[in-house]
Amino acid sequence: MDDLARRVTPLTVLPDIREAVEMYLALGFEPVDSGHAGCVGLRAGQSYQLLATKAFMERQFSPWTVAVLLNRTTPYIYVASLDEAKSRLSPLAAIVEQSPVRDGVREAVIDADGQYLLLAEKVEGGE
Repeated sequence: MDDLARRVTPLTVLPDIREAVEMYLALGFEPVDSGHAGCVGLRAGQSYQLLATKAFMERQFSPWTVAVLLNRTTPYIYVASLDEAKSRLSPLAAIVEQSPVRDGVREAVIDADGQYLLLAEKVEGGE
């Protein structure tokens, strides 16, 4: 069994997430603390949603990369190895930008013919 992909969570990037957070809370989602005011996790049963502000995402990626993610929902895919995932996707997709390690996570935005993915790997000893 190949277990490179661990979990996928929809990520929505917005200029301001307050109204979206309120909407999900009104529907019964529970907040999941991310430790950052500009990024909120939400959970309802086994379903999850991430909401992030444009400003929060620009701490990690260039404004151009964030612009392609803005006002859309993108699969945020947790992988066992970012390098292995990029290797497997290389004939099918292009790396738009890879971030440095932040808060123990390394991420890469991938363009698969106009479908964007954000891959994330938990890294030991990350800053």
